[in-house]
Amino acid sequence: MTLKFERRHFLLFMTCSSGSLTFQQISTPRFSKAELRISITLSIDSVRIHCKKPGRCSSEHEAGSQAPSGGCGVGDRRGGLVPDPQLRQPLTWSNVPSAFAYQVPHFFMAYLARRRDTQPIRLLLLPTVLAMAIRGTYYYDWFEPKYYFFTWVRALLGITVAVQSIDMALSPQGRLKIGETSLPSLYEESSTSAPNVHKSASGVLPPWSLEAWDVTFSLRGIGWKFGKGVSVPKDTRPQERGPFLKAASISFLKNYLTLDIVVAILQLMPGIGSTAGGSMFYSNLPLAPRLLVSTLITLISGAAMTAGFETLYALGTLLGVGLLGQSPSAWPPLTSNPFAAESISEFWAKRWHQTLRRTFLVMGGIPAGRIAGRPGMIIGAFFASGLFHEFGAYALGRGMDHTVTAFFTLQGVAVVLEGLWTSVTGRKVGGWPGRIWAYAFMMPLAQMCLDSWFSRGLAGSLFLPTSISPAKSFIVPVVQQYLAKS
Repeated sequence: MTLKFERRHFLLFMTCSSGSLTFQQISTPRFSKAELRISITLSIDSVRIHCKKPGRCSSEHEAGSQAPSGGCGVGDRRGGLVPDPQLRQPLTWSNVPSAFAYQVPHFFMAYLARRRDTQPIRLLLLPTVLAMAIRGTYYYDWFEPKYYFFTWVRALLGITVAVQSIDMALSPQGRLKIGETSLPSLYEESSTSAPNVHKSASGVLPPWSLEAWDVTFSLRGIGWKFGKGVSVPKDTRPQERGPFLKAASISFLKNYLTLDIVVAILQLMPGIGSTAGGSMFYSNLPLAPRLLVSTLITLISGAAMTAGFETLYALGTLLGVGLLGQSPSAWPPLTSNPFAAESISEFWAKRWHQTLRRTFLVMGGIPAGRIAGRPGMIIGAFFASGLFHEFGAYALGRGMDHTVTAFFTLQGVAVVLEGLWTSVTGRKVGGWPGRIWAYAFMMPLAQMCLDSWFSRGLAGSLFLPTSISPAKSFIVPVVQQYLAKS
């Protein structure tokens, strides 16, 4: 595939061959008019097809050639962009660049979003990004159940990139920060690029790449026009660089150990602790103990999720502020004690992380809002959240379960009902009654959602290698020895 862009002094070649992408910029003569000429050429060489389905062929053949007699007969597309799980290509170190090649045109899209009059280019680039992201996500598989968690995360990353690319392509003005009214042209440097990046980072990376990074990782939209209205938890950490890094380090260690211990506990549980999967509703227990156990599992699973998000965010904070020299203000808190929520609305809008807020609005909230107003936007965004998580789980190769979709959709219904309560009574849902309502509504539905994931082996997969897991290295062996003696 070759994309060729010409605009006055600027000529960019973007080539893709056998899963690799390269960019080349050269100078061109000045055009008498501000013209834009775009040509797209797509060529496909050959695709190696490896069929691993039991009872079918176990061989490789070139795309376009006929499958062996009695073989799989998958043709030259392996089921299209999203092949059947058993027809995926094994993910190895040699094809990792192909699996993640979509990041290159996506990065270019992010750069274009910071230049005016580039929407035609972004729209033309969009099909390439989408096809590469979907193909890279679902065409490859580790075929190792222990990597279920990383497979899920890899799929969610691909979906996020695809949706973000759609958002950037459909934005006529591109990505504007708060206070900006226009963007520089394609061949000009921005005077407001990446304001939170220290000069030390600017000396290492070219300015255009800093802008692209800024767009790519500003998922919450803090400081951007598209993020207007997003809730940002109050930051109680010191804003001086040294003390801030110390606080971030403590947060990382605390959440890392919490994640490690909680995951180790979950993986000691029968059924759900294995990659074969199992239900957390243990049928051998009477009803009351069964529900008590499932509720406790739900609570510690929530703690694991929160600790996992906070661990990754603290690591990103340390790299951003400590290595790239970003301002501490560029890394505000991610969550705000989700367990203290006093309503469903408060939980999702203020206490849970807002990293994927824009993703869900683009996927479902904005389109549904145009049809059914604010209630449609809310329910549409939560419905999109359910699809997002299930499309990610589909990469595990164990089917889809729309119990998860129902869980998220019903959260949107609850938020709408809380808004209706406020409009009728003039009082917001809150206080202890609100907290009781939130837990009473959330817990049964969350258990159904988690049970769907547990039954597909997600909790039993690898989260932290034993070599960097204090719980698996020391705590679990001691507990197992004690249980064996007793």
